[in-house]
Amino acid sequence: MTTQTPLIIELRSNELASKSLNPAVPYEPDEIVTDALESIAAGASMVHWHARDSDGAQRPGDISLQSQVIKGLRAQSNVILHPTLGFIGTQDDAESRIQTILELNSDSETRVDIAPVDFGAFIADPWLESHQEFASENTVLMNRTGYLQELLAALNANSIRVMSVVWSAGAVRTARLMQRRGLLAKEAYWQLGFTGDDVPGGPPPTLANLETFLEAIPTGDPWTMHVRDGDGLTMAAWTIAAGGHVSIGLGDDPYTRLGQPTNSELVRRVVHLAETLGRPVATIEQARNIVGV
Repeated sequence: MTTQTPLIIELRSNELASKSLNPAVPYEPDEIVTDALESIAAGASMVHWHARDSDGAQRPGDISLQSQVIKGLRAQSNVILHPTLGFIGTQDDAESRIQTILELNSDSETRVDIAPVDFGAFIADPWLESHQEFASENTVLMNRTGYLQELLAALNANSIRVMSVVWSAGAVRTARLMQRRGLLAKEAYWQLGFTGDDVPGGPPPTLANLETFLEAIPTGDPWTMHVRDGDGLTMAAWTIAAGGHVSIGLGDDPYTRLGQPTNSELVRRVVHLAETLGRPVATIEQARNIVGV
């Protein structure tokens, strides 16, 4: 892959983020749609979001909330749709974890393009610097081999494209063995997962760690990166120069060092980085071709 491959910018819309830290975080479907369309206009070609109520509560299995977002976006864009499967709360239950996706895909008007599967494990307890203590003591991202095989088999059976989210080089090796077993497409789309200081149990966003990931994934495979609970702009610059793609948004960090930016403003910053480094930004159709959806 050369650095001239068009850059896919994925918006990570809202995740678990709170308006208390940045009021620009979208909660309700209308907010998510408006925010995403502004980000698409700025240069995003993929949208990842969590279904949430007006009070911010997570509703990953709410078909109505998910459908409103999809129909709202589809009415105005062919952007790549990437909803959540849940992060911690739904792990280890493959059947229930994909039920929402299967229901959405049963209707041509609400089909999604790609679903994330997390490989690897890490302690996900958040650290509260102001209190000098952990916010929880038992939050673990854990993906058993048997569970992963069950989940991948179900996604395969329903022809759902997988985003392979990896949290370590060892997770990449596990995913590649799933490819050998025929459970994961040989032409994978990888998302390299890093965590900021607020979640110290994950891989920190350093150039050395990025290089370790890149040694593990097959040469030529498309890949993106995101920094959960941390500022991803420095990593974005390294990634653009290395030929990867960028996943970024208020869902991962409020970016208060920039004031109270919107998601579209973050996307524009990534576009500016790409322009500075001489990298074209992908259209939605180019992104679809690269991702394989």
